[in-house]
Formats: sequence, structure tokens, C-alpha cells
Amino acid sequence: MSKVSAIICVYNQPLVKEAIVSALAQTYPDCELIVVDDGSHDATPKILEEFKGRAILYHQKNQGVAAARNRGLSLSVGEFIAFLDADDLWLPDYLERQVKFLQAHTDLNLSFSDGWFLRPGQAPDPSLKTYYSLYAPPQGAQSAENLFSTPIITSLTMFRRSFFEKCGFFSEDLEINEDTDLLMKALEQGMEFGFVSEPLGIKRQLSAGLSRDEFKSYLSARTVSRRSWQRSRKLRPYLKQGLPELDRALARLYFEKGELKNARAALQEALRYKPWAIRTFLVWTISFLPASLSSGLVYRSLPAYKKWKSAGPEQGQG
Repeated sequence: MSKVSAIICVYNQPLVKEAIVSALAQTYPDCELIVVDDGSHDATPKILEEFKGRAILYHQKNQGVAAARNRGLSLSVGEFIAFLDADDLWLPDYLERQVKFLQAHTDLNLSFSDGWFLRPGQAPDPSLKTYYSLYAPPQGAQSAENLFSTPIITSLTMFRRSFFEKCGFFSEDLEINEDTDLLMKALEQGMEFGFVSEPLGIKRQLSAGLSRDEFKSYLSARTVSRRSWQRSRKLRPYLKQGLPELDRALARLYFEKGELKNARAALQEALRYKPWAIRTFLVWTISFLPASLSSGLVYRSLPAYKKWKSAGPEQGQG
């Protein structure tokens, strides 16, 4: 039987106890649980002590989620690797179903399952829509195309160890989107992703978190996209569409902050990837007018960015 390494990284997250309990309740028997405490200074260390002897506990100074995940990887020995965010949950047969799928599809380096986006305290309900019943999953030949409209949820993904041997570890200089960066490296190598259509986990919808910082999220997404553009031509057809949108979204936020120089620079970057975008050029021109004349035109011409659906579906989950 193939060994699985389940890795939970935590920083000041009181819901981690529920995550650990769900990982320990898995039906798959050959599993090691590694919990990396990334410098928590709340009650997290005390919570983790309850699981001493049942999980491998590692404490380090706060270095960010990418470094914490990399530490977990370095401690792991499993053939298959599964990450669970400290505020998310797995159903009991999550690991078993994922391993079975990858063993049946030996050409795939990773698989991801369907799941629910729920708020703390909510329980799965068959009447609720699952994430990928609403959005097209990035699988097979559509792995690259669909990833740019519907991201993969890391807590619902299992990797072969060979995936990291081919793609490397998480980029520790990225505060967020480090998982997207790694997936894009895989797509640049021509990898395809497998999809387990059953809902096997729960992604929690929380009001706080780095992903809720719109400005940081756009900046990070642009950094990741630019790196892919520089590394390989393979994803450029998709990046050529997404990068101008990100730059236009950043321009809008810069305008709102009154940072006209940065706003114009973002618009110029958008034109670099899409030089025939007349509206973008007109907004850049309009931005030189007095604010009393330009602000209304700018905002009407720069609609809010169509975010990736990482915030999760809202239907039926209020």
C-alpha cells in the first residue's frame, strides 16, 4: 500500500483542531500527518500539544505559507502528498478516493476533488451546489484553459511525490498565490490534471485572510503570471488575456488611492500585452485630465476585475 503524507500548515488559526481531527479520521490506513506551526502566537501551540504522538509536530519562526509547506514536504516520506489548510476539512474517505484515482491514472501527477464552500458551522448538504457543479474543472486537455477561470483548491488536491521532483517546491518569496505559481509550472511542462467528481472536502469561507486583500491579490497574481510569461511560451495565449485585465484592475485601484503615476504605469503594462486595446489607451489619455473631469470616465471605463472564483459559490450557502 502506498503511503500518504498529509500536511497541515497553521498560523494563528483556532479552527486547526477541526482540520486535524478530519485528517486523523481518514479511512485510508497508511498515512502520516505532519503539522507545521509557522510561528503562531495564539492558542495554536497548546492545541497542537493535544495531538502529540498522533501527528508529527514541527514549530518554526513565521516564514509564510510557502516556507511552511516546503518544510512539511521536506519532513514527508509518502508517495502521495496532500495539503489541508488549517481552516478546511476532509471527509473521511478523501485520501482513500484520491489514492485510488491516481493509482488508476498513472499518467497523471496530481488529482483534485470536488467539494463545498461553507462557512464555519455549516455542514455538507446534498441540496447545496458543489464548487465544480458551478464551474468547469481544470482537467485533462482543458487543464490550462480552465485553470485561468476556475482555480484548483489546494486543500482538495493530491500530488505524487514525483510532481515536486519535476516542478520544484513552492516559491517562498510569494506571500499568496504560491500554489497557482506551482501549478502553472506544471502546465508549462505539459502536465494534465485529474478530477475526482465526488465532493470530498470542505473549503471554509472566512471573512479574513490574505486572499481577501484585493490589492495584494492582484499584485501577486500579476507577478505569478509575468513569471510564467518569462519562463515559457506555452501559457501565453491565456496570459495574453489575463495580464491586461489584471493591470487594468490594478490601475482602477491606484486611481482610487490617488496614485496617478502608478495607475498610468499599470495601464501602460496592459497595453504592452494588448496594444490594440483602444479603451485602455483612451483611459490612459483621459487620466491626464483634471480629476474633476476624468474620474467618472475612468471608473466607467475600468470595471471591477472579474475575479477568479476562489471566493467560492454563494448559492444556497447563506
